[in-house]
Amino acid sequence: MRLKDYIKMNGYNYKSFARELDTHYRNIESWAKGDRMPRWAEAEKLFIFTDNQVTGTDLYEEQIQRKKTIIQRNKV
Repeated sequence: MRLKDYIKMNGYNYKSFARELDTHYRNIESWAKGDRMPRWAEAEKLFIFTDNQVTGTDLYEEQIQRKKTIIQRNKV
């Protein structure tokens, strides 16, 4: 499940979810948008907190989709 979907489905916003993981909300926002990946310790907390409903593959999928969009825009 994508991180932003998990956050929304469970009644969080970036700030409230960040408090649960003891990190800054900008980190959550960046991960959810695929701008960057969490460090291993943060990723591990994320996987445990979401009971593996959000996985590393899900996080990478955001980055892959974002890169595809950028590539498509550049072709136009």
